[in-house]
Amino acid sequence: MASSLKALLVEDIKVDSMVLSFMLRRFHCEVTLAKNGKEAVDMFLEGNKFDIVLCDKDMPIMTGPEAVIKIRAMGATDVKIVG
Repeated sequence: MASSLKALLVEDIKVDSMVLSFMLRRFHCEVTLAKNGKEAVDMFLEGNKFDIVLCDKDMPIMTGPEAVIKIRAMGATDVKIVG
């Protein structure tokens, strides 16, 4: 059996993250949650690797577009980002 995709879900609204996490797990994804863009960037800085990032646009502390720019600037060009 193929290994599951590692997904980073970046969402500040709890009910939305619960629903999306449930859906991703139904597709056998390993889901990691971040509450805002800064948490997502910090996860990449810590060396975590993800196959896909699903990122909300409007969040406190750091928006989705700001996080995407920082993640790409770190050299994470192979990860798929939806947001």
